[in-house]
Amino acid sequence: MLADKDGNIINTFGAASNIPIAAGEVDGYQNVHKFGMIDGSHGTAWTTLWSAADVAETVLYPWDTAAGTLSVVSSEDADADGDIGTHTIIVEGLDTNYNPISESFTLSGETETGEGAVTFQRVNRAYITAGGTNVGKIQIKNGTVVVAEIAVGMGQTQMCVYTIPAGKTGYLTRIAASSSKNISTIVALFQRPFGKTFIRSASSMALYQNNQDISFDVPIPFTEKTDLDLRQIGAANNTLAADFNIIIVDNPS
Repeated sequence: MLADKDGNIINTFGAASNIPIAAGEVDGYQNVHKFGMIDGSHGTAWTTLWSAADVAETVLYPWDTAAGTLSVVSSEDADADGDIGTHTIIVEGLDTNYNPISESFTLSGETETGEGAVTFQRVNRAYITAGGTNVGKIQIKNGTVVVAEIAVGMGQTQMCVYTIPAGKTGYLTRIAASSSKNISTIVALFQRPFGKTFIRSASSMALYQNNQDISFDVPIPFTEKTDLDLRQIGAANNTLAADFNIIIVDNPS
């Protein structure tokens, strides 16, 4: 049983009863909602469900990029401080010890920003904090490698990847996906426990111009520092969207 900060017992079964977790009222628990989209899939190989994948190339997320500082650039000059587009963004991720970190960047349109001061081992998301919705595609880079991007007009990254922080266990409670084409498409959540490789999936579904939404009565656990990568393979030039929910729980001290 769980208790909130006032000692009240919480029933953790069902979406409504998890509202105290989402509200930050349960010590040691938090909810993570990840979502992504591909607007025009490649179709011939496994591709991470994130906006960097399109009909021009097959893009798996660059997990093996070394830890480093980040820079940010837009494809449009209007995404700059004082202009009509996005002015600043926040990037959230993990440091070299896999502890949560974040950093703010002020955009300069098509001129790439200087490197930030924070070293990122993982990037989990980025989103706008000031200005208008982004006019161009905003790329977050580690050196020359794109580790996150905000698609035009979206205001936040669309990337179904996540890494469990140090000292935590993640519990997968739900996964959903939709496919626009009436050709078979497979969506699968791949896991890489710390120090290992992406050799197995944790959940999968087959789509045929439809959607599936799976809730787990018994959540699937993932140990600290595990990388999660939701991937698709199937029809070319397909539009896919997906999301998953994980409850993050502090490990016993």
